[in-house]
Amino acid sequence: MAYNVAVRRPELVLGYIPAGFGNATAHLLNLPRDPDDLVGVIRRGEARPIDLVAVDGHLALFAGAGWDALVAERYADAGARRLRGWASAIARSVPDLWQRPRVRIKADDWTVHRGPIELVVVGTTPFYGRGLKVNPGARVDAGRLSLRVYPGPAPRLLIEAGRWAAGVRPHAERVDAQRVELRSLDGIPIPVQADGDVVGWSDLWTFELRPSAVRLIGRWS
Repeated sequence: MAYNVAVRRPELVLGYIPAGFGNATAHLLNLPRDPDDLVGVIRRGEARPIDLVAVDGHLALFAGAGWDALVAERYADAGARRLRGWASAIARSVPDLWQRPRVRIKADDWTVHRGPIELVVVGTTPFYGRGLKVNPGARVDAGRLSLRVYPGPAPRLLIEAGRWAAGVRPHAERVDAQRVELRSLDGIPIPVQADGDVVGWSDLWTFELRPSAVRLIGRWS
């Protein structure tokens, strides 16, 4: 991962070329779709230091635990076939929405949730794939992680998903922290993804802030 390399080389500045399906980073950086315009943005080199979240040795703009990580894993296992593969991974994962794991979530050692979840989002960007604002209020320059817990059940998550797509603030409240801990209460491992890449499965996860971790080129103004 480029972030993990760049964090050890403070002289490096990263330019981002969108190539995946979700491209949450492209939405954060307000990157143009036209290749010539994109080259112009990178050549201008307007870079800023950005905060990242660290989870299990991976640095990312956002991490997700629970159902969305399960979808991401199935999407990758099926060959990452863009829209068709994404839709298929979601369809295959719908039954799992009714199997919510029970967890305890701490933000800076304060318990902020104890009970079932559909998904948990921790990061420094408001965007998920396709520009969905799953974590509005998160900022790459705020010196904090933004946490949102989506407990479900499935019909409630569907309403929240509609709010993401419409750009409306979700009902789930944002919690700011430097460190977040997620622990399974029933011993069932929980999947986690970071920037859309599956990190693994575990019954205990920690997410920590890495302030000003790397410098990233974008259309910041």
